[in-house]
Amino acid sequence: MKEFKDKVLVVTGGGRGIGRAIALEGARRGMNVVINDIDGPAARSVGEEARVLGVKAVVQEADISLYENIEALLRLTLDSFGQVDILVNNAGCAVSGPIWELPKQDIDWITELNFLSHIYGMKVFLPQMIRQGTPCAIVNTESTAGLMTSGKATMYHATKAAGVFASESVYIGLKEHGYPINVHCLVPAYVKTTIHLADLHRPERYAINDDPYYTSKEYYAGQVRSERGVMSGIEDYYVGECVFTAIEDEKFYIFTHPESQVVAQPRIQRLASGINPQT
Repeated sequence: MKEFKDKVLVVTGGGRGIGRAIALEGARRGMNVVINDIDGPAARSVGEEARVLGVKAVVQEADISLYENIEALLRLTLDSFGQVDILVNNAGCAVSGPIWELPKQDIDWITELNFLSHIYGMKVFLPQMIRQGTPCAIVNTESTAGLMTSGKATMYHATKAAGVFASESVYIGLKEHGYPINVHCLVPAYVKTTIHLADLHRPERYAINDDPYYTSKEYYAGQVRSERGVMSGIEDYYVGECVFTAIEDEKFYIFTHPESQVVAQPRIQRLASGINPQT
């Protein structure tokens, strides 16, 4: 895809951070935008920023980990613009901690938001893209954490790795069928966002409760690690630029940090050689 003016961009988790950067970069290129976020005021603010850039923008305030809300997002898009050209499955959260301590509700939350919402997005939006028969693109925001592992954030690594493999599989399937739709897998390292504050935007069904984990040293240590990492990251606007360059160049992997490729290589080499995971 080379031309973006007057086309339609849909971004989940578009109220801040990477989602906001992608939505506004699309608006700068003349795209009309549909912005989803569980934080309604943040999404509406980005909508206003997009309109200032001279495009149309509509907003959905909804928990995108629920399948019915993704169906509603497609309806909103078609009712507003009659088509969809780029879908960015960006919504996500970061939950740290060893699996034997992590509350089950956190396992469910991160799985539903980081992985299932991306799968559901493709499931719901791809039939419309196929019917259109026009060049389209899907961008799945995954992470360098999906290319390597550590012992500190099992569920984050697991959901992001699953997203990478799902993106690869859907990319291959679309090519095998000859559909003019590209899939792109965004795998950034640390970016200055607010993902370390994800607890502020938990769905009500996953609200922090009296589970002892939420007052444990490990829980607070995870928050500190997350904030330090995020604050050391690159500016989010650069990610938006990288995404559109990759769409133009039809690049599947979108690397925003050179070190992401470097850290992935040892794991792949160990796997191919049958060497045990390293601490």
